[in-house]
Amino acid sequence: TEEPQQELPLPKVPDYRIIGEALNTYILVEQAGSLLLIDKHAAHERILFEKLRADTEPVMPQLLLTPVLCEPEREEAAVLLENAELLAQYGYEISDYGDGVLAIRQIPTEIAPDDAAQSLTALAAELLTGRHADPTELRDRLLHTIACKAAIKGGWTSDPAELRVLVDKVQSGEVRFCPHGRPVAVKLTKYELEKMFKRA
Repeated sequence: TEEPQQELPLPKVPDYRIIGEALNTYILVEQAGSLLLIDKHAAHERILFEKLRADTEPVMPQLLLTPVLCEPEREEAAVLLENAELLAQYGYEISDYGDGVLAIRQIPTEIAPDDAAQSLTALAAELLTGRHADPTELRDRLLHTIACKAAIKGGWTSDPAELRVLVDKVQSGEVRFCPHGRPVAVKLTKYELEKMFKRA
């Protein structure tokens, strides 16, 4: 006798439709008679932050073939060099190049080499303002900065697959606010849209 065939589970069909992007910054999504606008930078920043925060190992670094030179303010340079060991845990390797210039030899894998100097000066600002913060708060502040610099920027063209991942995370409720507490999505109901057009 033939064994009954086991039915394969059907792939889950999303209960939303991605319409596209507006201003290369907001993802437009239609769902259950509502329009959802998702800030792709804020959503991606939150996803990266949670990924970095959950990892108990030091941030994965990438070695730069050519060191990036950075000329921060004197106070920023001093705080960065003082915290070189701490920064190594976040994927950065820096050294004093002389005349107030720092050489960046290694950065986190999430950061593009073009953003190396800017991300380092942003970290300097966090180190200066967070001097008296407890280690957990300081870690969160530094990871916020890395996630912000690594996230998709508003105005960039994004791959459709990349957009779908962001929408899935927002739709599932996993991502609701960026690390700074701002909402990542705004919802307009059909009624609200009709009111705007004086149809309701």
